[in-house]
Amino acid sequence: MIAAGSMAAAVFGAGQPAAASTDVTGDRPATSTVVEVFTTPPATPDQYADDVAQALETAEARAEADPADLAPPYVDSATGRIVAGVRAEADSTKVAYAAAGIAVNASNDDDGNDDPTQGGVESGKTEEPAASATKSEQVVIIPRMFYPSTPKAKYSLADLDAVKDAVLESDVPGVQNMYAASVDAERNRVVVRTSALTEETRTALAGRFGADKVAVHLTPGADLGAEYSRDDDANPFFGGATTNTSAYTCTIGFSWTHEGASYFLTAGHCTGANTDVRMPRYGSQKVGKVVKDNWNNNTGSVKLSGQSYYSGDLSLVKMNGSWKTAGKMYVGGENSSTHRVVKGVASRSPKVGDKYCTGGTTRGELCGWKVSDVKANVRYRTGHLARNVNLGKKGGTCTAPGDSGGPIYTVSNGKIVAKGIHSGGGRDGSCLEVFTDVRLAEKALPGIVKKG
Repeated sequence: MIAAGSMAAAVFGAGQPAAASTDVTGDRPATSTVVEVFTTPPATPDQYADDVAQALETAEARAEADPADLAPPYVDSATGRIVAGVRAEADSTKVAYAAAGIAVNASNDDDGNDDPTQGGVESGKTEEPAASATKSEQVVIIPRMFYPSTPKAKYSLADLDAVKDAVLESDVPGVQNMYAASVDAERNRVVVRTSALTEETRTALAGRFGADKVAVHLTPGADLGAEYSRDDDANPFFGGATTNTSAYTCTIGFSWTHEGASYFLTAGHCTGANTDVRMPRYGSQKVGKVVKDNWNNNTGSVKLSGQSYYSGDLSLVKMNGSWKTAGKMYVGGENSSTHRVVKGVASRSPKVGDKYCTGGTTRGELCGWKVSDVKANVRYRTGHLARNVNLGKKGGTCTAPGDSGGPIYTVSNGKIVAKGIHSGGGRDGSCLEVFTDVRLAEKALPGIVKKG
């Protein structure tokens, strides 16, 4: 998945496995001394109804506010109820906090879907007409109430996040074959994805982190390559267009605005701090400069100055002089000139089962993706660690080098709803895709996504 000239020598899983007699090739149960191994991917649920997803968002915020006592919440697949576990040793006030009712006023079409055939596609570059003033109708929405169940949980969110953050950088045998770690809220554990596994590794994981705190998803032959690699956009620039940076050819994610100035958002691994960017049509002219970048080109995600959290793989470029960006985004194929207006940003963070589309200079628009993991840590075969990112899966055509930095989105009433920034991709029997939540970008960086 890595283009020639862009760290092509890095090989995922290049380390030598232990002796063949200890290789694990199938499912294995956990014991007191070894972790569970499974080979069949967990079923990905259908996308949650918007009110369910927003109720889960509130429960997640409660856990993040009290991570030492509250477990990561989830949606019970049988009942649709929010399950918000509480550590067994926590006092009754923590249980009451987790169980408090959640009122949700949700619109089912706010965040759109992955259907690219809706209307709203435009051709040619024209100014968006000013919106006419209309009298809005008053609509009374009766909120739906959610009352989370609060079973006792062995491990808190802080317990599991500590494992997730440590395991890919640990010294356990076989760590070089591990490429992702995420929290499995329903089973109150961390799942590690690996392309190869030995009994020695199972034992080491159990000894280091706990036999019931970690499970391994074995995906033989998986390759998650970092994608460092529309063609001729003109000023003002749209999201989804090709951009040339000091590091690679990548894709503009979304146009951005801060204090009235024009910016665009792309992936941090596509750029270097304080470096210039160019656009193919304008040759060597410097159309913008990187002003924020949360990616160390030797190691991966880093915390921005003054922040206590990782924010994925992001770079913010400020346009020079008369160069501008507009609140529109290219859709269609890799050479398409058609585009849609950007409606705004998703009303919530990604959830497992969410459907979405990707857009990039190499593959163009690809829909049919479903989120499979959220708030995960991922290690590319280059060794770079992307922290606090999301993973998606689909069949058919995968993303490719050059798509990095491109938009993750849905379509609502013919307009684009921004959901993320593409970081990289690969395969584990189907296509894998890694992206940063765009809401995290708005939290971590100055400014917001520019609307059309």
